[in-house]
Amino acid sequence: MWRLINREIGKATENEEKLELRIGNKLISNRTEITDKLNTHFVSTVEELVKENSNGSVCNLKIKQCPNSIFIYPVTEEEEEEVISLTKSLKGKPTAGDDDIPENVVKQCVQLIKGPLAHICNLSLKTGVFPDIWKTAKVKPLYKKGDKYDMKNYRPISIIPVFAKLLERVMYNRIISFLYENKILSEAQNGFRKGQSIDTAVQSFIGMIQKALDKRVHTFGIFIDLTKAYDVLNHKLLLKNYFITVQGAPLTYGLGLI
Repeated sequence: MWRLINREIGKATENEEKLELRIGNKLISNRTEITDKLNTHFVSTVEELVKENSNGSVCNLKIKQCPNSIFIYPVTEEEEEEVISLTKSLKGKPTAGDDDIPENVVKQCVQLIKGPLAHICNLSLKTGVFPDIWKTAKVKPLYKKGDKYDMKNYRPISIIPVFAKLLERVMYNRIISFLYENKILSEAQNGFRKGQSIDTAVQSFIGMIQKALDKRVHTFGIFIDLTKAYDVLNHKLLLKNYFITVQGAPLTYGLGLI
């Protein structure tokens, strides 16, 4: 709100006031034109990377399958506390997705909307449908480093609706519980696991080096930094190795695991 007021009275922030891009030998400052150029750039960059790195080969790794099935239990009337708990865990940022509903507003009125939220979550879990309106995100170009006029130095940040975050967390809680109960995640995986982080990865790495040095073994490391790794991920291959299929009974799914 303050950014809007400041812009209307001519007190735009420095970043907003100097948002310009160099296209060829020309500097553009029109917001609509900048939006179109950045959108085209973000999409085309991924397509170019996929073409450059695609050699037509297919990964044929043998993936260990889990024989057990996961039960996607619903959010019942007695378990609306889950919705409240997840809402309270939000950071309460004033930023909002495409629906212009910020997190802090949802946190303040969750007691009034917990019933409808639980109902929507259950419908999504039962039908396997994620509401299309919650898939729309606001994309903000974030400057990284280097020449501020070069669009290559910006990366897209997607701001999704707060309700989409809650539904994602509901599903996440059920899947992660299944993964832990069946000991599917490798102990070598440090990212996206409770109690694990880059710190534990570094500690493990240093420990292996120390053991190798004690045994007088030559040690070296290979570090790979993949450009836009998540964006260029082969979704067809991912879905082939990690899929959910309805078994017949409501909310019961079979899970093929990576």
